[in-house]
Amino acid sequence: MTEQEFLDILTDLLDTEENLTMETQLESLEEWDSLSKLMFQSKMMEKAKGKLAATDIAAAKTVADLYQLLQ
Repeated sequence: MTEQEFLDILTDLLDTEENLTMETQLESLEEWDSLSKLMFQSKMMEKAKGKLAATDIAAAKTVADLYQLLQ
């Protein structure tokens, strides 16, 4: 998955109008809450081949950190 595809998926998942970039700080997003983290984990689990832990998602600071979890 390309960075742009990931950004598009995350934008849809968060249902945000923010212009997300890889440098976007997750804590600055009002939509990034516990429910969003669970939805992200569920949606991305197959792409991460089952190696996506909730603790890793919670530790992510930027959109790029989330993307790296899938690599």
